[in-house]
Amino acid sequence: MPVELWFPVPVMIVDVDAAVRDSIHAKVKAYLASEKGKRDIEPAPAESVDTTYFKPSISIIADAGLAELEQLIFRAAADFIAGLKIAPFPVEMERAWINVFRPGAQESQHAHDGSLFSCTYYVEAPENCGDFVIPDPIGARRSYRGFTNTEGTTLFNMPNVAYAPKAGRLIMFESWLQHGIQCNKSDKPRISLAFNLRKAR
Repeated sequence: MPVELWFPVPVMIVDVDAAVRDSIHAKVKAYLASEKGKRDIEPAPAESVDTTYFKPSISIIADAGLAELEQLIFRAAADFIAGLKIAPFPVEMERAWINVFRPGAQESQHAHDGSLFSCTYYVEAPENCGDFVIPDPIGARRSYRGFTNTEGTTLFNMPNVAYAPKAGRLIMFESWLQHGIQCNKSDKPRISLAFNLRKAR
C-alpha cells in the first residue's frame, strides 16, 4: 500500500554559466575593494556576518553593476512560479544586499516574512564554509521525530535539508521558509548576495 507525500517545500537551485559567474565575481570583488564597499559593509548588530542588510536604501545590484544577475533572478522567479503551477505574474526586486561570512561567522535561523521569494547567490564559497540549512518547517513534526526517535535521511523523516555553497549557485525559496547558515570553518571568507522579491506594483 503506497504512502503519500503532502505539503512539499519548493526550493530552486540554479547554477549559472561560468562566464556569467566570473563576470559577477569580478564586479563584486571590485565593489568590495572600493571606498563605498568598505564604508557600507558593517558587522550585523546581533550576528557575526558583515553585511549591507541594515542599509535598505542601498542595493548591491546598483553598487556592483549586477544587471545580468538581476535578470537571471527574474527569469528564475518566472520558472519558480511556473513550477508552483499558479498563474504567472511579474515580480520586482524589493531588497538586495551583500553578506561576508569571515572564518568563524554564521547566521541563526530566520525567515524573510513579508516578501514573496528570497534567494542567495554565492560569489565565493571555499570548502567547509558552512551549509545553507532548511529545517523541516512543520514544528510539530520536528518535535515528534525527536521524541519518537524516528529521524532519518529520507523525504519522510529528515529533520533538515542542507545545501553546500558553490560559487555561481543561486538558491531560491518562498520567503516564509526558515533557514540558517552554518559556521564558516574554512580559513577564507564566504561571500554571498541575498535578495527579496515581491509582486510588481
